[in-house]
Formats: sequence, C-alpha cells, structure tokens
Amino acid sequence: MTDWYSIFNQLSDSEKDKVAVLRVMECANGCIQYAFRDERPYALSLEDTRRAMKFSMRCMKTMSIPLKEETITFEFETEEICRKVRELYISGFKNGNEEDLNEFMRSSDGCVKALGKERILRAQEVLLHNIDDLPSHTLEWGVHYLIQFLEDQ
Repeated sequence: MTDWYSIFNQLSDSEKDKVAVLRVMECANGCIQYAFRDERPYALSLEDTRRAMKFSMRCMKTMSIPLKEETITFEFETEEICRKVRELYISGFKNGNEEDLNEFMRSSDGCVKALGKERILRAQEVLLHNIDDLPSHTLEWGVHYLIQFLEDQ
C-alpha cells in the first residue's frame, strides 16, 4: 500500500503550499458540481457552475494555476504525484473502480494530513485574493471538505 502521507510530507514547503492551493480549488469545484447535480438550493447558476468547472479543469489538466500576478506551477516530481492522484480519482469516481476509489481517498487523507490545516487555510486566502472564477463562499466548501480528513483522526 502506498504511504501517501510520506509522499506528500517529503515535498518542500513551497510545493506543499502549491498543492494546498490545488486541493482547495479541486475540492471547491467538486462541491460546486455536486451541489448543481443534486439541485441543492445553494447551488450556483448553470453559468457560474460551468465557469468554475472550466477554470478548475484547465488548472488540473495543465497543472498550472493562473493567479493575478503569477502562475503556480509544480516541480516535475510534484506534478507526477498529482497526476497519479488524478488518475485514481478518474478511475475511482468516474469509472467506478472501487479499489482506485479507496486508494484515492487514502491519498487525500495522506495529502491533507501532510499539508495541515493552517496551510489549507492560507491556500484559501491565496485563491480568494487571486481568482474570480470560483465564488469566495465555494472556497469555504472546499476547505470544509478537506478539513474533515483532519477531524476524522
């Protein structure tokens, strides 16, 4: 079994900061998509949902996050780790592979524990002040999703 905590914990502080931004954005997008699909009363409009998804998916596919004054990019090793986790997500959630879904959840758990709450909250602030494609309150959704991994200890 892969030791995801060690993999993410061995990243430099700078790379952990970047991964935290990516994870907050990914999870906010996921919450936006589920709210829309489930027709929740708090769901964004179709236009805002599409805009958030387009931005997030572009970032995840290119492994770069355009901010107002810089673009976050990852070191090769970090990008490879994130791409592997994304493959697990697609296989698990989109293709119904239970084993990969479980491994994805283990990777999320290890990642969040290696990042820690403070780094995740700082990542939320980075996104809050540097992007317009994800409404600010949806960033909170992503943070709350991530923080649950820390509270489940």
